[in-house]
Amino acid sequence: MAENDSSFVILIDTNAMSALSIYVESCSAVNTELGAGIEDLKEKFKKKIEREEVKFEEYLELSGRCGAKAGFDLFWYLKNKNTELSNNVKIYFSFFSQVELFGVFLDRVFDHKLTRQGVPYRIRKKKPFRVQIGFNYQEEVVDFWEEIKDKLMEQGIKFEVPEYESHSEFLKDAMQVLKIVSKYLALETMDLYLYATGISLRVDEIYTHDDDFRKIINNIREDPNWKNIFNSIQKDLIEKNRSFYMEFESKGKITLPKGVPHEPH
Repeated sequence: MAENDSSFVILIDTNAMSALSIYVESCSAVNTELGAGIEDLKEKFKKKIEREEVKFEEYLELSGRCGAKAGFDLFWYLKNKNTELSNNVKIYFSFFSQVELFGVFLDRVFDHKLTRQGVPYRIRKKKPFRVQIGFNYQEEVVDFWEEIKDKLMEQGIKFEVPEYESHSEFLKDAMQVLKIVSKYLALETMDLYLYATGISLRVDEIYTHDDDFRKIINNIREDPNWKNIFNSIQKDLIEKNRSFYMEFESKGKITLPKGVPHEPH
């Protein structure tokens, strides 16, 4: 639970949110309520494609990590967590993850436009013609994101942006934590920031489809072979941040985030 209240706290990364947005968009495209299963969506898409000759198959690629199936799983994960904990759940999505997500949305916009123009995938994947293709950023990216959030909010799923919490010391703490964890972990820059964010916010879980990132998160928490790294991070947090010092004095340890969802067996 978060240090400052009793909420269960989840931090979602960009690839997971991208999948969730695809699921929401897929449901909207066939006028289906959120919560619908993937097979039901596939059948409705087939009928829509037959009638309107619109190609939405990429959203329903069940084997894709960032497709509708992964978004469906995250949707129900959050819904069930809300039910389990009587809506006492706080969900964070970083501003910098949102910037990444907007880049994903732009990729989709261009891919859709090129697909309709008959450009083959082998060329589309190279992201050509960016400056030649007209698009409405406000409508196709910003407003689209607001619509996604509104639809999820109707289902009791609301996201908070930690960087917008001006009343808190979040950014100062996050930068301090980032300096600490970067001494011991060779992660990608964005993963380092998200991990530092998760530690600073005392999140219970970081939801990511990045297998390597999730494995490292959990190894630090649970693997005896990583105990020296955990101890080093904990020692630095206690020495350099008063709130972590107080937490250690109260609980006898610093609790680091867990990586979810569980890896498939």
